[in-house]
Amino acid sequence: MTTATAEHKRVQDFLKKHQMGVLSTAGEAGTAWGAAVYFVTDDDLNIYFVTRTGSFKYKNIEAQPFAALTVADGETQTTVQLSGPVSRMPINKYMDIFFDKFAAMRPDGDYHWAPPVDKVHEGNYMPLQLTPTHLQYADYGNRRIEAHGDYIEQIIPKSK
Repeated sequence: MTTATAEHKRVQDFLKKHQMGVLSTAGEAGTAWGAAVYFVTDDDLNIYFVTRTGSFKYKNIEAQPFAALTVADGETQTTVQLSGPVSRMPINKYMDIFFDKFAAMRPDGDYHWAPPVDKVHEGNYMPLQLTPTHLQYADYGNRRIEAHGDYIEQIIPKSK
């Protein structure tokens, strides 16, 4: 289902350069929780991350299998916001996503770097996939200031 539009490519490039965001979930009672997560994305803009099954975010996802992810770059004043259902990652994707793509996140030359999940040794882990049903991209840094400017592009569903 890969969509090769210019907007899609711009979002994909942004997410591949900014692999940490805030995942927002809500529990059964509607209590909100935000958690910083490292993630990787694929060509269809699915988001993959891993969490401990004892964490607030996992318990919230079990209660309500939806989440929102916000990724921002303060220097360029660019954000991507997306939301959608969260599911357990299909096992056939696990090896490719977690062993190849997560390993490739390491900053150049920093051979001691590891994502936080690699540093927590207690608990069971669950690989998860967020499939975006809504996604928007906002770039406030490359546009001139306008009183009524629209800086937000709806990517999913595609704006008309």
